[in-house]
Amino acid sequence: MTDRRLDGWLPPLLGLAREYRVLLGAEQPEIDGLWLAVRRLWAEQFIDSAGEEGILRREGMMRLPPAGDLETRRGAVLARWRETPPFTKETLETVLTELCGAKRFETEMDAVRCELIVRLAPSVAAEAVTAMLARRLPANIAVKTGLLFISHRRLAAHRHRELAARTHKELVEEAI
Repeated sequence: MTDRRLDGWLPPLLGLAREYRVLLGAEQPEIDGLWLAVRRLWAEQFIDSAGEEGILRREGMMRLPPAGDLETRRGAVLARWRETPPFTKETLETVLTELCGAKRFETEMDAVRCELIVRLAPSVAAEAVTAMLARRLPANIAVKTGLLFISHRRLAAHRHRELAARTHKELVEEAI
């Protein structure tokens, strides 16, 4: 590491003395080792740059079983890390959009009962959504999941003639 050379810190006059150059040359490997350890420690602080030790430590904290190569494990840790609070309705809708697809769910919050109602399209994996909500939501919010149906209010803007010209499948895909 040439950017951390000890002899570069000496005043020009002392740099000419052989004793100082020999003394600092003997200490340079220790300083290089310390800087390498600092860089390694710094890299372990971030999921994107963490090595085997850092990922293993985070897997233990998040109770994730180590499976796959380092990049696969890093992805699993990063996915779990993104599930941690702070949690807002916008964050919930972003995560549900990624998990279910756009317009494939509805959320409703009953603030009086501290209850979140999530309605999912029939083709959405409800188990995965329920497991994600159990991990992400604060403990004081109860969750109810159900199916998202085509309701009258979704189709009220259309005339009967328009609806009669379409199949049930077309209406479901458009409404959900």
